[in-house]
Amino acid sequence: MSHRTAPEDRISFPHKIVYGIGGFTNNLLAQGIGNMMAVLTLALGMDFRAVGLLGGLPRFFDALSDPLVGFVSDKTSSRWGRRRPFLFVGAISAGVIFALLWQMPAPTQLRVKLVDYGADGAYSARQADQSAGWLAAAGDALRAIFTVEAVDDAEDEVSIRPPTLVTGTWVSVDLPLTDFDQLATRAHLAQILISGDLTEIHVDNVYFYRSRSAETEAPNTGSTPAVSPGQDVEGLAAPNIAAPTPTVPPVDVISLFSGAYEDVPVQSWSADPDEAEVADAEAGGDEVKHYTGLRLATIGFGANPVDARGMTHIHMNIWTPEETGEGWSQRSYFWYFLIGSFVFFLAYTVFATPWVALGYELTPDYNERTRLMGVQNFVSNTVFVIGPWFLAIVTNAAWFRNQMDGARFLALAICVTTIALGVLPAIFLRERVLARSGGAGAGGGAGAGGGGSSLEESSVEFVRGLWQTVRTGPFLLLCIATFLMFNSFIMISQFQFWVFAYYVADGNVAEGAGLAGVVGSLGTVTGFLVIAIVTWLGTRIGKKNAFFVSTGISMIGYALKWFCYTPEYPLLALLPAPFLAFGLGGLFTLMGSMIADVVDLDELTTGERREGMFGSVFWWMVKLGQSGAILVGGFLLYSTGLDASLGANQPDGTIFWLRFYDAFVPLAASAIAIYAVYRYPITEKSALEVRNELERRRGVALPA
Repeated sequence: MSHRTAPEDRISFPHKIVYGIGGFTNNLLAQGIGNMMAVLTLALGMDFRAVGLLGGLPRFFDALSDPLVGFVSDKTSSRWGRRRPFLFVGAISAGVIFALLWQMPAPTQLRVKLVDYGADGAYSARQADQSAGWLAAAGDALRAIFTVEAVDDAEDEVSIRPPTLVTGTWVSVDLPLTDFDQLATRAHLAQILISGDLTEIHVDNVYFYRSRSAETEAPNTGSTPAVSPGQDVEGLAAPNIAAPTPTVPPVDVISLFSGAYEDVPVQSWSADPDEAEVADAEAGGDEVKHYTGLRLATIGFGANPVDARGMTHIHMNIWTPEETGEGWSQRSYFWYFLIGSFVFFLAYTVFATPWVALGYELTPDYNERTRLMGVQNFVSNTVFVIGPWFLAIVTNAAWFRNQMDGARFLALAICVTTIALGVLPAIFLRERVLARSGGAGAGGGAGAGGGGSSLEESSVEFVRGLWQTVRTGPFLLLCIATFLMFNSFIMISQFQFWVFAYYVADGNVAEGAGLAGVVGSLGTVTGFLVIAIVTWLGTRIGKKNAFFVSTGISMIGYALKWFCYTPEYPLLALLPAPFLAFGLGGLFTLMGSMIADVVDLDELTTGERREGMFGSVFWWMVKLGQSGAILVGGFLLYSTGLDASLGANQPDGTIFWLRFYDAFVPLAASAIAIYAVYRYPITEKSALEVRNELERRRGVALPA
């Protein structure tokens, strides 16, 4: 029977919420920096390899800096305690630096999106910037969650930037249709969407064509001035000469608007709900389309979709009176973001590591620690509901002219939120101090190591403390369990989609993606309930037993994948999701509470309180393990022989191994994790004995 928590050991529910808000802030910054990285390619045109380095190098630095910040936090002595100064400074600096990180100037861009409605001729995936508006879009989203149907729509967008875009000059834009690689088909093109930074453009010669000389190269992409000898058109409000005359043979052209060809029907050049005005105009005797107030314009074909399967390019001539800029060089973007990311992650660590450590020392009670971590996990996980929408926000053409404007807005919003919420734990939470001494910390080493230590002495003490931490047996068992469960989940995270797409949906990638979204949403919602259940179990049957129950339930979910992921009954794929939620939901609810018990045992052995060191080493292990798991997962996926171009016609054995790894790798890892926690020696009884002995030695630690 569990003991009753003493009143002085309880943390009020509002204070638990405040600690959880620190976790919300922590996850908000992590979601922001992770989910917005695609903007570097979309808005700035950065190479994927450069973006990969920008994502990986700072995180490696972040993992290495964690133990150092934890050590400094443990050794800090101030009138405000050990952790609170770091939380206050870290929240403000991390928020400000995150906002500055996204202030790079973007090159001027004009975006062209092609939309294929599919064979049904109906748009089944409306977006917020489309004519349906927010209410209908919300209805479409809800239907997508609760139904699984084949959606045959496809769309993709390509950006045109300087030096192709030039002020006051007709430019010829030839975009290879292969650049629109998300278009599964080009047989039913129904819309061309134009958006971007330019508010006024003149457009002529819009057509699809087949290049017989080189089907993957545009013959005349880029700036093509159409001027008379000696004539200067810079600074003109409108073109006074015609666009270049097309030279592609008519037999190889599907023309939408050109005086050189016979045009196919176009329903509208800007639909009513769009943010653009379009009028017929003239340039050098040729008819052109003149767009003003352009934010988003839809060229719609109505009941006459274009079959462009035999075409290789889309062409248009564009003239604008507005200034165009190339932004910075790619090297400047890279170094600005890399150096800024190092500074950001240092500030992020200054906040996150002491915040983790603070949770270990808010209460000495075995069960109250579990309740605290349960509330914290619930509050902090709400970020994962909104985080996946970050990229959708910054790329919304109805709100922002370019993705960099969207990133600046969102970064500022994250900055304000981080500062406003991140300082709350520093203001309202109090570390525990010894009742008999009034010291700054709860343990014998809490305020030590301050003033007079030399750099050499501090370095030796840091290495000694790090070594003592990593060789602490119970702590290593918790690290092993977390490493196995979390990283096995990360390792096979891609596999589920491929199983859905090429096995359950028989090669229909869109339907597989929809099913993956439904399963993911169900798992996220169930995860909040799991946190409450595991928290309750931990205070009733003990943390080890609660871990066995939650992990065992998740193992049932992994085993069910083998039977429920089946093409005969696709919706059976929903059944394992609630079981699977118990895995990580239980893991991160219980681990923080169990590490807090290890800190007490370590103090009994060493005479030092080292919450910061234990917390930082734990998350250092998680971060490095995650990087390795992603790498190994890629090799495992490659080993299956998967070839996305083959659809459902995969090589023999590929589907089997996809399903096998997806179900049984995390199942086996979870089984080993259960054995590791079985070896974990701290129980409720032993934790109480450790606490009593500590208080006999150094006194009772009470809230400041």
